[in-house]
Amino acid sequence: MGKAKKVKFTAAEKDILCEIGNMCAGNATTALAQILGKRIELELPSVNVVDPQKLAAYLKVDPEESVIGIHLQIWGGAHGNALMIFPSSDSHLLIDLLIGAHEERASTLTEIGISALKEVGNIVVSSYLSALSAFTGISAFPSTVTLTSGSAKSLVNLAFSGLRKEECQEIILVEACFSERKRDLEGRFFIVFDAESIADILKKAKSMVNEKGS
Repeated sequence: MGKAKKVKFTAAEKDILCEIGNMCAGNATTALAQILGKRIELELPSVNVVDPQKLAAYLKVDPEESVIGIHLQIWGGAHGNALMIFPSSDSHLLIDLLIGAHEERASTLTEIGISALKEVGNIVVSSYLSALSAFTGISAFPSTVTLTSGSAKSLVNLAFSGLRKEECQEIILVEACFSERKRDLEGRFFIVFDAESIADILKKAKSMVNEKGS
């Protein structure tokens, strides 16, 4: 079997991916505000398409540092994985923001804290996939949420769960930042599609670019 052809997005196609990301941010912010009764900003400052071999460099943490990972598989007309990664300290801050600060913070996550983080992951990923479906016509929906902890290096491998890594020539990388008036939190959000899904998204993106240019 020959080597998979490397997928390349043009600047215009990347702009479309950024627009999808911005739609996701708006959807997720509204959904979180409705559920929590408070304003939480979810900003997506950058959307990039990167080489999977360089993915670890985007974590901006020590590969051996302990982090929290929220993982969902992507099913439907597109197949892949979504992975959100937070440094352990930021995951506790996010839980405080979601359910209120406690006088004593446990060294490990409580069941309530885990449920809160899973809900954030579900809202963000569902919003992203909903925007993707609306924008491209490609149906995609998330699996149930799993949460795990470990080294940043080990958790990155979850992004390739169920996929042949050699086929993942390009990764859609979304850098997500959560913020609230009194706190600034940071997390990384990764989307990895299989080769066929990338080709379908690229085809749809090209069609949209051509329609805008005509």
